[in-house]
Amino acid sequence: MKKIMNRLLAGVLSLAAVFTTLPASQVQAAEKQYWTDAQEKAGYVEKLMNDGSIGSTFHEGIMQVEGETAYCIDINTAFESGYKTRSDASTRMSADQIADVALSLEYVKQYAASHKELNYKQVYLLEQCVVWQRLSVHLGWQCDNVRAAYDEISKAVQNEVYTGAKAFVKENKGRYECGGYIYTGNGQDLGQFWAKLAVGNATLQKSSANTGLTEGSTIYSVAGATYGVFVNKGCTDRIATLTTDKNGNTETVEVKAGTVYIKELSAPAGFTLDKNVYPLTVKAGKTATLKVSDTPKATTTLIELFKIDMDTSKSVPQGNASLEGAEFTWNFYAGYYNKNNLPKQPTRTWITKTVAEKGSDGNIHYITKLADSYKVSGDSFYTQNGVPCLPLGTLTVSESKSPTGYLLDGAFLQVDGSEEQIKGMYLTQITEDGELAVLKGGNQYSVSEKVIRGGVKIQKRDYETKDIKPQGGATLKDTAFSITSLNDNAVLVDGKLYQKNEVVKTILTGIDGIASTAADTLPYGKYRIDESKSPTGYLKDGARPIEFEIKENGKIVDLTGKDTSIYNQIKRGDIVGVKIGDGTHKRLADVPFRITSKTTGESHIIVTDKNGQFSTASDWVSHKQNTNKGTSSEDSIWFGTSEPDDSKGALLYDTYMVEELRCESNKGFKLIPAFEIVVSRNNMVVDLGTLTDDYEKELSIHTTAASKDGEKSITAAKEVTIVDTVALDGLKKGTKYQLKGWQMDKAENAELLIDGKRVENEYTFTADSEEMKIKMEYTFNASALGGRDLVNFEELYDLSDKNEPVKVAEHKDITDDGQTVSIKERIIKIHTTAADKETGEKSIVAGKEVTIMDTVTLSGLEVGSKYQLKGWQMDKAENAELLIDGKRVESDYTFTADKEEMKVEVVFTFNASALGGKNLVTFEELYDVTNPDKPVMVTEHKDIEDEGQTVLITERIIKIHTSAASMDGEKVVEAGKEVSIVDTVTLDGLEVGAKYQLKGWQMDKDKNAELLIDGKPVENELTFTATDTKMELEIKFTFDASFLGGKQLVTFEELYDVTNPDKPVKVTEHKDIEDKEQTVAIKEVPEEPAKPEPPETPATPSHKPTDSPKTGDNTNVAGFALILGLSAAGLAFAAYKKRHTMKHGTDK
Repeated sequence: MKKIMNRLLAGVLSLAAVFTTLPASQVQAAEKQYWTDAQEKAGYVEKLMNDGSIGSTFHEGIMQVEGETAYCIDINTAFESGYKTRSDASTRMSADQIADVALSLEYVKQYAASHKELNYKQVYLLEQCVVWQRLSVHLGWQCDNVRAAYDEISKAVQNEVYTGAKAFVKENKGRYECGGYIYTGNGQDLGQFWAKLAVGNATLQKSSANTGLTEGSTIYSVAGATYGVFVNKGCTDRIATLTTDKNGNTETVEVKAGTVYIKELSAPAGFTLDKNVYPLTVKAGKTATLKVSDTPKATTTLIELFKIDMDTSKSVPQGNASLEGAEFTWNFYAGYYNKNNLPKQPTRTWITKTVAEKGSDGNIHYITKLADSYKVSGDSFYTQNGVPCLPLGTLTVSESKSPTGYLLDGAFLQVDGSEEQIKGMYLTQITEDGELAVLKGGNQYSVSEKVIRGGVKIQKRDYETKDIKPQGGATLKDTAFSITSLNDNAVLVDGKLYQKNEVVKTILTGIDGIASTAADTLPYGKYRIDESKSPTGYLKDGARPIEFEIKENGKIVDLTGKDTSIYNQIKRGDIVGVKIGDGTHKRLADVPFRITSKTTGESHIIVTDKNGQFSTASDWVSHKQNTNKGTSSEDSIWFGTSEPDDSKGALLYDTYMVEELRCESNKGFKLIPAFEIVVSRNNMVVDLGTLTDDYEKELSIHTTAASKDGEKSITAAKEVTIVDTVALDGLKKGTKYQLKGWQMDKAENAELLIDGKRVENEYTFTADSEEMKIKMEYTFNASALGGRDLVNFEELYDLSDKNEPVKVAEHKDITDDGQTVSIKERIIKIHTTAADKETGEKSIVAGKEVTIMDTVTLSGLEVGSKYQLKGWQMDKAENAELLIDGKRVESDYTFTADKEEMKVEVVFTFNASALGGKNLVTFEELYDVTNPDKPVMVTEHKDIEDEGQTVLITERIIKIHTSAASMDGEKVVEAGKEVSIVDTVTLDGLEVGAKYQLKGWQMDKDKNAELLIDGKPVENELTFTATDTKMELEIKFTFDASFLGGKQLVTFEELYDVTNPDKPVKVTEHKDIEDKEQTVAIKEVPEEPAKPEPPETPATPSHKPTDSPKTGDNTNVAGFALILGLSAAGLAFAAYKKRHTMKHGTDK
């Protein structure tokens, strides 16, 4: 009976649902009619009720409309064959309902296509069942489980199909175009439904528009580009986004069939954004691929290099050099690199050269850049749209070959307007800047190159001897040679530009007869050297110009060989005289006179003839006749080592002593004193006149050298002055003289040279008496001359003939003590004392900032000199430099000495926190920095055992004293929910300015362990900065002591230095479990007497309403009666149906 009741109710409700959901459509007579029938049975169908029972079983037929498959859409109405009217399903069902049914059918068709074991009847049963199942959901049929009998189709297959259909519907809504028809008429309504795939796939493939730029690059990437997929050409309605992978491919997105529009939203690395909108036609079920390419970013701004001369900063080469043809190696790397991580092999390499081009200013410039007209060799250039360019990446350029006449070493690049000099390889990058590729730095650089420079040296030789030694009293020193440029281009010499045929330099020979420029004086080119002034004692005869070239840097062209030297003829002269006896004026024959060179000591004898006359001239006696035999008046004399030549005088340029020798002829006569003669002019005959006892007073010279203070020794200094007092006797009144003097190094017996120049002076005067005293001063740098003896040499010249000065006296005695001044070594003494800057004590407490002051007393300083005192700290135990954080503790002090003895102070401030117990010793060095480019150490003090320089760093000991009590200062506290203990901490020995953190916690004395409340320690901390070495602090502990009655609590503390919060350092602690000062007792709370309970209050009656019906309530009795009536009718109808089961197309 229960089943009958259920079935009755189900039928009634189903019928009501169909009536309300599928309203009947009026059929007009003019509408087309469609024939419907069921000619073939598909199989048995079971209709399950919600409680799992089978409501009915029927033999389902295969429905057709005009021969095409259709499906029952009204499970509760019998089928009748006949004509029906067709209407669009949308008039009776929502689009969502239509899609549910159509997609379910589509799933079954696809399932059947892949499961060939199912026959067409089984397929129809599955299709009809999913139609009913979907309509049951939408129409509320209360029979979700319509199924084919399991002997028709297995349970597993049906479960798979029904579950799969639901999932297919859920997954594919919107992907198919769904529709259907409803056929109505007599009997149940039929339906036809279809689902046509309405989507296809869109994907994109991206590539580089210029693979020549991007291939192999780590910068360019086709990955990461994003494209929007839009339904409209204006690209305002986006339906999908595509992102490219490393190969330029995107994921595939599903879109509705038709035309979509694709636009790039963001370009990948290295590429410009493509602003084009691309239409893409997508066919249903097909994949459409859009192929696009992006333009790689590249710069057409190329670097231009302008070659210039480094010395002149102009694009004009010097001398015979050229700025054309310099070669540069350019390396391009397809990635971003710096000088430290460049790959071994560049991506591309080019070599270009400088080419002469006329600029807009009309001047010639020497330019190179990355273009074919400058290319020497290398890879092809990058181009984009036919224009040379550079892709994103790293570019280096360096000069690999200098042009003719210039040096590769030392060249540098300089961007226009910048003072920075870039030496060696220049590296730049081409980077992205928005939509552009930009070249970092400038694009125009000047490349400065140093011209090859060299020098020349020339040898002056004696024409007669071909030797480099002068003859007689002549000298090869101070020969002047002028150097003339033969180059079309100007040359820069000693800071000045010289044009062609201008004298660029004049050089003088030294004592050795060699004149030389420095090795870097003359730029690359051709030159001529001419003698412009002959040396003392020589004629210009024999001198000839010599041309030479400078081709190698730093090389001095050597013209000192015999073939390239310049020769000069020494001046020669003769003497004549007559010897007579005093008083009688008798001419004395055969009297020998010895003529001796004062310079060389060479000595020869000439003899008077019968008339008492003698002459050295060749027209008297040939120089070749009995040369230097010296026995008769027929014997000639010849000074020097050359072959005698009758066209020249016999005596060399020199000062000679003429001495009468004792002989038979002058026996009984008083010999005349020896006297000096000077041969100073060429072909001059010195007429001695008549030599008698009457002779002129001899000119004498006497000298004394000393310091300005008259001392014979001077302390070495940068500026010393020697005063030479010269006494002259025998001067001729009214005659003009010149006194020349110079300093000699006694040990070397050579001229004293300072910076390559001799220390010399001269004084010109007119004699106002026979005797005169002259003072000559020599001021020079004697810093490096300590320990040397210097001797003054002098020469006196008669300037009566300004064109031919005649040396009339000299004083050149290297052993003359009167002319000697000793240069003493400068000894600078240093005495030092180190101590604490603040206290002056020899010990300092360790701290983060301690200062040691080193007081240094210096004696022996040179007033006016600039000094730098450098000092540093040493670890005495290690005998090594003290290092703090890897750096030595050092300081310096620069000063100018205003007196010989000075006291200076050097301060060393450093972190000595970790140096407790160490002895530090200060070391010092004193430098003379008058020339800052060449500092010279003049003294030092480095004694690791010096107590005066030692400072002890003592350990910093921080003392801690504590006292714990209650807030009221009591040592006993009553247990309670909130108890506070105050710990008063006194700290002594703190470092002022240091940051500290005081940590404290409570200990259970009985357990000697941390006190834990709810599993957590009772602790607190206080952070502070020390304002004094001694401070008192309070730290409070508040906690629940409800259950601690009877316990004793002890406070423990730790103090940390947290100046560096990342590395806190514990500096002291107080942890004494027995410390009474730190102990606080917790006492039990006394119990209170129990209070009497209050009397019970009578219970109040409850008035809560119940759900049971009550008399006089509002229950709708009529409604219940109606429901009972309908139920009875349903039972009767169900009983009838049980006996007469019948449905459309079923067996009876």
